Amino acid sequence: MKKSMKTLSKYFIAAVLWAAWQPAELVAATDAASQIQSVVVYPEGAMVNRSVKVQLKNGLNEVKVPLLTPLLDQKSVRVGVKNGNATLLGVKYDVEVPGQKEIGKVFRILSERASVLRDSIDIYQYKHDVLEKERELLLKNNNIGGTQGFTAATLQGVASYVRTDLTNIISLQYNYTKQIDRLQDELTVCEQQMNLQAEKQMDPKSFLLVSLDAASAGSCELELQYYVEEASWMPFYEVRISKQNDALHLVKKAYVSQGSREAWNDVALSLSQNNPAISSEMPVLGRYTLPYHEYSRSRKNNEKAFVKVLGIVRDEKAPLKGALVEAGDDFKTQTDENGYYELLVPDRTDVKFSYKNIGTANCRVSGKNVKVCNVELSNKKGRVVEPTPKAAYSNYIVQNRLSVNNFYTEEMFSDFPYDGNVPQMCVRNVVTPVTGKYSVPDDGADHEVMVEDLNLKADYTYHVVPKLSKDVYLVASVPNWKDLDLQDGAVKLFLNNVYMGESFINTRQVDDSLSFSVGVDKDLAVERKDMRVYNSKSLLKTSNKVVRDWMITVKNNKKSTVRVVVEDQFPVSTSSDVKVELLANGGAKVDEVEGKLVWNLQLKPGEKKELRFSYSVKSSKKLNVE
Repeated sequence: MKKSMKTLSKYFIAAVLWAAWQPAELVAATDAASQIQSVVVYPEGAMVNRSVKVQLKNGLNEVKVPLLTPLLDQKSVRVGVKNGNATLLGVKYDVEVPGQKEIGKVFRILSERASVLRDSIDIYQYKHDVLEKERELLLKNNNIGGTQGFTAATLQGVASYVRTDLTNIISLQYNYTKQIDRLQDELTVCEQQMNLQAEKQMDPKSFLLVSLDAASAGSCELELQYYVEEASWMPFYEVRISKQNDALHLVKKAYVSQGSREAWNDVALSLSQNNPAISSEMPVLGRYTLPYHEYSRSRKNNEKAFVKVLGIVRDEKAPLKGALVEAGDDFKTQTDENGYYELLVPDRTDVKFSYKNIGTANCRVSGKNVKVCNVELSNKKGRVVEPTPKAAYSNYIVQNRLSVNNFYTEEMFSDFPYDGNVPQMCVRNVVTPVTGKYSVPDDGADHEVMVEDLNLKADYTYHVVPKLSKDVYLVASVPNWKDLDLQDGAVKLFLNNVYMGESFINTRQVDDSLSFSVGVDKDLAVERKDMRVYNSKSLLKTSNKVVRDWMITVKNNKKSTVRVVVEDQFPVSTSSDVKVELLANGGAKVDEVEGKLVWNLQLKPGEKKELRFSYSVKSSKKLNVE
């Protein structure tokens, strides 16, 4: 109990809500960089562990831990004082856009330059249009000399005048067109840069404000822990077999993937078989009413989730300062000089954007922690532009999800005293630390991780089913495999460093040995022949009888003695009208229920064995018997 109380006094599990925590005094927050030290990856999700080192002054301190993923689960946040003489007072969670002011300043400069370029383009276009009117006037006025006409000298002078004037007009138009093209190219580049700046501006990050009371000035180390859903792992294996070594080389590996919007660089990984994505809360039925088929859902806590919506409001040319952003009467704000806004609203809320007489737009806000909504208002119709997300978090692991089942057996309870009034439950939660450190980028792709390298005792036999195939397969069997803590997963098979294909480990099998079919061995020859086929009918012609006689020949062309398991079968009757009799089993082990014949052979180099068996089938109907 004392140890438990000591642990509780050391760690403060923050029930992180959107409601702001207010310290007793106004204290300037100190930024403290954090590093990801370790990550526990689950079949769905991951628990991220960070460390923070900070210098504290005597008394009240407020530490800001920025640049965290906006996808973290607020309820999972845990903060603890690892080293240092300080007491944890409280934690506040919020979202921000790092460097938003600096980026907004650049965005505003680009916007102002774009406005100048548009004005310049309009001026040159107006001048070009005026010259076009002048050119049309000269070309259309073909009655300058009136009815009397011109003398040759006068006509020559007029033509020279018109030619000169037209030449000047065309030259000026060409220059204006070139200026418009140049300005338009610059405007295009400027608008592209504005879009890039807007994307940078819309990359929100989470941060924590941690309040500490230090007994004395000095260094302090904090531990942060939080859960993210956008991660997963899946087991797979490599089995390597070599002629030089009788042991089977089993390499336990895993595909690890994450899209948590923060990179895991050089971190210690652990793989857990538990799945926190499955709720431990029992579902509760609400009331079901007719005729409208409505369901009322009961909640155990009435805590309302909030989402911070943020973005930029602009018209067709530039950001809008003073645009109104509102969600009902209780939640309102206005955009700043860069058109940027932030507003904390309840989840699943409609937000309205408006600016003077330009127009309005609406956005439905729902999500986790933060939602980005960029708005473009115009006299025609306002629209909300949500940033294009990264590549969908869809990969091998998600598409080929293998369920991890919690299970229990009676043997698990043998060491525990049983109380009839207390339900017994055993949850499987094996956590396997991965040797070394790994980097897993935030790309949603699969990254191989080596978990464990094992050399196992194995038995090697050759198996053949000549009725189905003449190929003889090498099979490796590992005894006591359940002690290895394996999970369902694909197996890549290598024989003498040659890739032989894939198999699969099914941990739900009941056999004591785990078997792998490695591949085909061409040094063993098998042949199956039908020795005789005849029909005999009784004189009364009341029944048909078919007899089959088979010969299987197995030859070892290898230079060493091998064990070969040969399997064949005879039919099993499922009707009283059909009588089956095994006439000769050829020395095989017989399974009457399944109709299976199994021979376990030891073949010396160059040795050949013949296996002969026969059976009869008697029926009142004519049957096609193999």
